[in-house]
Amino acid sequence: MKKTTLLFAFLLVSFLSQAQIVASQNFDAALGWTSTTTTSDAGTTINAWARRTTGGAPVCSPFAGAGMARFNSYNIPANGTGRLTSPAITFAGATYRVKLKMFRDSGYPTDADNIKVYYNTTAAAGGTLLGTVNRSVQLAPVVAADGWYAYSFDIPGNLSGTGYINILGTSQYGNNIFIDEITVEQIQAVDAETTTVNMNAIVAAGSKVISGTIKNMGTSPITTMDIKWQVDNGTIYSQSLSGLNITAGQTYNYTHNDQWNATPGTYSLKVWVANVNGQAVDGDATNDLVTKSVAVASGSTTRLPLYEKFSSSTCGPCYSFNTNYFSPFYTTGTNHDNLALICYQVNWPGSGDPYYTSEVGERVAYYGVTGAPTLYVDSKEGTNFSTAQLQSALNAEMAEPAYFAINATRLLNGTDLTVNITTTPYLTGTYTVHAVVVERITTGNVATNGETSFKNVMMKMLPDASGSSVNFTYNTPNTFSLQESLVGLNIEELSDIDVVVFVQNTATKAIMQAAYATDALANNQFQSNAFATLYPNPSNGIVQIASEEAVSVEITDMTGKVVFKSAGLENGASMNLTSLQKGVYVAKMTNTSGATQSQKIVLN
Repeated sequence: MKKTTLLFAFLLVSFLSQAQIVASQNFDAALGWTSTTTTSDAGTTINAWARRTTGGAPVCSPFAGAGMARFNSYNIPANGTGRLTSPAITFAGATYRVKLKMFRDSGYPTDADNIKVYYNTTAAAGGTLLGTVNRSVQLAPVVAADGWYAYSFDIPGNLSGTGYINILGTSQYGNNIFIDEITVEQIQAVDAETTTVNMNAIVAAGSKVISGTIKNMGTSPITTMDIKWQVDNGTIYSQSLSGLNITAGQTYNYTHNDQWNATPGTYSLKVWVANVNGQAVDGDATNDLVTKSVAVASGSTTRLPLYEKFSSSTCGPCYSFNTNYFSPFYTTGTNHDNLALICYQVNWPGSGDPYYTSEVGERVAYYGVTGAPTLYVDSKEGTNFSTAQLQSALNAEMAEPAYFAINATRLLNGTDLTVNITTTPYLTGTYTVHAVVVERITTGNVATNGETSFKNVMMKMLPDASGSSVNFTYNTPNTFSLQESLVGLNIEELSDIDVVVFVQNTATKAIMQAAYATDALANNQFQSNAFATLYPNPSNGIVQIASEEAVSVEITDMTGKVVFKSAGLENGASMNLTSLQKGVYVAKMTNTSGATQSQKIVLN
């Protein structure tokens, strides 16, 4: 009964109090507005703005509906611009504002890609500047986290006749800019907007404060109002506020007297403003309510961030990024142990990397990758040409809790691989589980960019690039197995492969947790019939041995010249190879019974 009453109330208010909208565009069916052209970083002429149903660089989805508009600042050189112009709008002798949603992200944090919103009496460039919003969350207006944010821009004066809205995008060669849900509407006398609700998408169980921001979008001061909230179809909690003086354009930070006792599960939290200045209906009911989907976790665990790198052995900038920035970062201290790495070798520029596969192509399309190198850190853009920024991003991601625990083992019988995955969720919902075979070091895909070896190159996704969809219930472990033949792949040495397992949010593409599968039989050693392995690999020159018995090691360079020998090495013994030049070497290991095996090692 409460549900029926609440729904009827909102329908009645919406009927009585719709904003007087004179123009709108949600990009669900088409771009609808006119885009100028510009020159891309490849020297081709492109539309600066385009409609997109999914976003890449950064990864995002439309704020609502099926589409959004993208300004292609990721592929437009610095200082390049592009204008998005509305059709002619008829104004009827009143005051108006422009409202839109914009996705803000933390990639390329100092690159001031931005939009400027103009009103003009003609469809030409320029006009009256209404406001500027930067893409980077660290630039004005500063926001706390990646996501969609609402912005409004009042048009000065009393408007009559025909006018146009221009949105000018300016690139500083950072990430793309995405906008959605543009409206041009008449400003009302009494209009309170629920701007924010301070509740994360995932929270721990327990008592939760309901707080956020209300903004006066009208022309009259707000003196009284009610703040209400409800979880699913439960009790509606209401708090009346009086003695206020929220003038036009000002915000009010609210904290509701009643808190939510959140228990594990997935919920819909609704917060809204009502009875503004004693009126049952304010000037615009469409901005009164905010609904947030909230997952309440039963617990959490330590996160292993997932790094997904798109690169190519024919890509010059990839050489610079990998050699000068990523590899030094990856081999610093314990960084390589504090993340899971998958490298997808793409089929551009030119002929592309020889180790490109169709599954790489599917992952490219999934994220909307348009350039190499591109690095995603837990599905967020992280292609920083700075070891300091790479380190900062890793530290920040490691500090985030994870809500899945993964225990995965792998067994290699000849060329047949079995991966057993047990996932313990602290959340309820549908997620995708991926298992990815990577080779730690490859050299067979060397091409034209100067790189001589490549780390953690993707060889196979199990069962395919779509992964396995799993319906999880919190605190209930889920176990399944995957089998795959490794015949016919680009694998150079079966003894050099790892399996990365990760859980991804099916709806948002957020990475929930990652792990490396361990050997089902030999306690974290994954060699096909192997008796020893050298680690870390790549190394800064101090290499240790993990072995079941004493071994002798002979190391040769790529010409076959022996550059190091040592005998009688027990499990845990170290070898100092710092006197050798950086590069790729082959270590031949011999056990006490005369059996031999070889392993490539890379010195950075």
